[in-house]
Amino acid sequence: MWTIHHYDELPSTQTLARSLFDEGKAGHGDVFIAAHQSSGRGQYVWRMWDDEPGANLLLSFILTDVPAAICDMMQFLAGLSVLSTIRSILDRELRSFDHNRVKLKWPNDILIDGKKVSGVLSEAIWAGQTLKGVIIGIGINVNQDSFTDPVASKATALKQILSETVPLQQTCDLLLATIEYTLKHYSDRAKLCADLRSELEWMESLSVESATTPDGTSFSSLTIKGISDAGALIVQTSGGVEHVLQSATLHFSS
Repeated sequence: MWTIHHYDELPSTQTLARSLFDEGKAGHGDVFIAAHQSSGRGQYVWRMWDDEPGANLLLSFILTDVPAAICDMMQFLAGLSVLSTIRSILDRELRSFDHNRVKLKWPNDILIDGKKVSGVLSEAIWAGQTLKGVIIGIGINVNQDSFTDPVASKATALKQILSETVPLQQTCDLLLATIEYTLKHYSDRAKLCADLRSELEWMESLSVESATTPDGTSFSSLTIKGISDAGALIVQTSGGVEHVLQSATLHFSS
């Protein structure tokens, strides 16, 4: 299924994938992997992905054959795929590994012991009402030894958990195989929503100090009520007003 393209360095795998797709030079199953990104993108354009050259798995891939029932949920399908991949790696290396140490955090992060180890970025490309394709970017901190401020206290890597180097190629192979499996497994939207809600249920115990949407709208003093059928976060203000957030940056009360 996959055609893999390796690069020593790119500004961003996501930007390259989109450019080549728009030019008709890349399509379904093309995977772009960089040993280092000089301008890696996070959830929002102004966020950068901090990576140590050659230490992490940084890739973007293109899908044009996407099940219609889940075409708007690809970010969450990818997140569940990364979650499963990381759990499998740690389960293989650590005896009696507790899967609850690895969590999916809405909308696009994977945490180990509360620290970010991976992020997912999904970009849908439309022509009117027709979906032309989806480009999904994934970054996994695999062998990075340290992180710069201000994320130093908030990020981790698989190597830091296992105290040993993790083969990047094996990690990549497992991730792509897992994505291929989940594309078939989650052709049923109800199944994807059920598993997403199950993995995000832990967040309902958290108090949200503030939430800011990409357009700058802010909300404060929120409680999380659940996940909609579209993967949006349902929150409630202290006054009892509910809001449905398609995307937002969350800050939690300590």
